[in-house]
Amino acid sequence: MLKFIILADDLSGACDTAVQFSNFGYKTIVLNKTNNLASVSDQFNTIAITTNSRDTSPLDAKEKAKQVCRHLKKFNNINIYKKIDSTWRGNIGAELEVILEELGFKFALICSAYPQNKRIGLGGYLLVDGRLLHHTPMAKDPGSPITEGFLPGYLRKQTSLTVEHISLQIIEKGSAVISEYILEKVKNGPCLFIADAIEDEHLDVLAAISTKIHLPHILVGSAGLSAAMLRQEKHIVKEKKPPVLTVIGSVHPNSNLQVDEMIKKFGVKEIYIPWQNLLHYSEGVLKDLALEATNILKDGEDLVIRTSQSASDVELAKSEGTRMGLSGVEIANSISQGLQKFMGSILGKVNIAGIMVTGGTTALQLLEVLKAEGIEVQKEIEPGVPLGKIVGGVLNGLSIITKAGGFGSRNVFCHGAEILKQKERDLK
Repeated sequence: MLKFIILADDLSGACDTAVQFSNFGYKTIVLNKTNNLASVSDQFNTIAITTNSRDTSPLDAKEKAKQVCRHLKKFNNINIYKKIDSTWRGNIGAELEVILEELGFKFALICSAYPQNKRIGLGGYLLVDGRLLHHTPMAKDPGSPITEGFLPGYLRKQTSLTVEHISLQIIEKGSAVISEYILEKVKNGPCLFIADAIEDEHLDVLAAISTKIHLPHILVGSAGLSAAMLRQEKHIVKEKKPPVLTVIGSVHPNSNLQVDEMIKKFGVKEIYIPWQNLLHYSEGVLKDLALEATNILKDGEDLVIRTSQSASDVELAKSEGTRMGLSGVEIANSISQGLQKFMGSILGKVNIAGIMVTGGTTALQLLEVLKAEGIEVQKEIEPGVPLGKIVGGVLNGLSIITKAGGFGSRNVFCHGAEILKQKERDLK
C-alpha cells in the first residue's frame, strides 16, 4: 500500500532520499516520469518522483511543480516529503510556493541539515564541512549560485511567502515549544520555516511536530530530515505491527521463569486464566477475558496467556482432581481442553506474527482448534526448541515455536519473539 511520496527536483536527490525509506523496510521506487505514478502506486510503499527542475528558471520550476501536484491530488492519506538539495541549489522558494497553494498546506518546515554528511544548520546559516555555505564552491555553482549565506534571507528572494527562522534555542526546548511558535506565526497565513539543526536529535525533534500540529503541512529537507521523519514514523507505528501470542500450558517452573523474563524485558501484556475456570469451563465466565485478549492483540501488543503462575496452582489443581476422582493426567487434559475452547474464541479474529506455545498437550489442542494438519518444522532457535509453520486450517502458514516446559534458556521466549517478528517483516 502506498504510504509516502517523495518529491525531488532532480533524480540523484530523489534516489539518495528514497534509499532512506528502503532502509526502513518500505518497498520503494524512483520514477523518472510522473505518468507512471498511478500504474505503480499499488505495488510500492514509497514512490519518489522528480520534477527535473533544479537548473530551470523559477517560472519553469513553478509550472513543473504544478503539473506534479495535479497527480498528487489524486491520492488520499499519503505523506508527501519534499526533497531539496542539502546545499540549497535549485528553485526552492518558487516550488514550495506552488506546492503549498496547490495542495493546501499551511506551512512548510525546512531543514537541510544532514549531520552525518557534515552539513549543519546554525543561526540560520548552513555549514558544510565546517565552512559557511556561501564560502564553499557552491557560491559559484553555474546553475544555482549561492549568493547569500543567511538562508531565510536567501529564501525570501525566491518567494512571496513569509519566511521565518526557528533557532537552535527554540529547538532545544522541544517539539511542543516549536509547535507553539509555528502556530502563532501561521495565524497570518501560509509560512515557510527554516530550522537549525546540528545533531540528529535536533532532526528528530523537528520531525516530531507532525504528531503535535494537525494543520496540513509538509516537511522539506535532505536525506537527514527524511530519516528523522521515518524514525518518528517507526516509533508511532511500532505497536501496530502484528504481535506475538505466547500460550503457556506447561506447569514446569522453568516456563514461568522464562515468560517472566520476557514480560520484564519487553513489557508484554499478560492474561492469567485461573485453572478452575478452565476445568469447569463456562463461556460466560471467560467472555470478558477473551474480549480483553482480543483487544490487546488487535492493538498490536504482544500477549502471554497462562494458566499457572506458581507451584501452588499446580498443587491446588491436583487436590481438586483428587476430589473429583480424576488422575493428574485427566485433570491436566481437562484444563487443556478448557484452554482450547478459550483460544478458539480468540484465534481467527486477530492478526498475529506468530505463536509460541509450551506443553505438548497444549500445542496439540491448539492445532485441533485451528483445524490444522500439522507443523512443518524448519529449524531450532535453541537446542530442542523448534520453529515451524502451521500447515492447513484457520492459520495456515503462521509461524509457530513449540517448547517442552523444561527446555530453553532463560531468554528463550525473548529470542523467539524477536525471530517471529523478523519473519513477519521479511514477508512484507
